[in-house]
Amino acid sequence: MRIVINMIVLLCFVLVMQSCKQSAEVSEKVSNVAQQKLDTMDKAKVLAHKTDIENLRQAVNNFYGAEGRYPKDLSELEQFASVVIDKGIYKYDPKTGALALMQ
Repeated sequence: MRIVINMIVLLCFVLVMQSCKQSAEVSEKVSNVAQQKLDTMDKAKVLAHKTDIENLRQAVNNFYGAEGRYPKDLSELEQFASVVIDKGIYKYDPKTGALALMQ
């Protein structure tokens, strides 16, 4: 009888260990997929910022062509180009018209 109980306990232990191993593997796979999604989102965000900054640089050049000077600030560029600019993410130099993402 004792041997049977020991065998049942051992079998339960093996099953629990196997379940834990599978759970860890699933958890790792889910973590990897989530990280890939985050990486893809980060790449998309960077690409969107690059596109936005190129469009804003073109708007700065258009302003210069129309006014003979660079916009005094990003608010003036917003009015000229009829766009909304997230001023917290761009550096702008009104002397040179240089526009860059803040680091």
